[in-house]
Amino acid sequence: MMRFQLVSVSGTKFDDEAYEVLVPTRAGTVGIFEQHMPMISAAQPGVLSVRKKSSDPDSALENFAIGGGIVEVDGKTVRFIADEVTSTEEVSEAEAAAALKRAQELIKSAPNQTALNEAHRLLHHSSAKLELAKLKKRHHHRPTPPSSYSV
Repeated sequence: MMRFQLVSVSGTKFDDEAYEVLVPTRAGTVGIFEQHMPMISAAQPGVLSVRKKSSDPDSALENFAIGGGIVEVDGKTVRFIADEVTSTEEVSEAEAAAALKRAQELIKSAPNQTALNEAHRLLHHSSAKLELAKLKKRHHHRPTPPSSYSV
C-alpha cells in the first residue's frame, strides 16, 4: 500500500492509503502502484481514480474530476496537486451538462485569446465533471438482483 494525497485550492480531497491511483495524462492513463519509480508529471483534465484495496472492483473506485494538475511519486507516497478537484458527492449530471454547454458557447463567443483559453479550460473541466457524473450514475444505480426466486 502507498499513501495518496489529493490536494486542491479548496483543501485536501483525499489523504489515505491506496492500492492503485489512475491519473489521466497526455499519453493516456497512468496506473501508479506502490514502489512506482519516482516521477513528477503533468496531468490532463479528466477523471482520476483511486482503488483502496487490490480486491476492490472497478465499481468501488473513488473517482474525482480534475482540471489537470501535477502528480509527484516517490515510491511510497503519491501527491496530486490541482486547482480544481470535484468529488462524486459534489457533482450532478444536469449541472455538469449545463456547464459543458456554457463552456461551448463561451468558446464560440470568446472576444480574445485569453477568453478563449479560459473557455477551453472550463470545457475540459466540465467534460471531466460530466464523465464523473456518468460514472457515479452507473455505479450507484445498478439493479439489485432478487434475493430469491419463486417457483
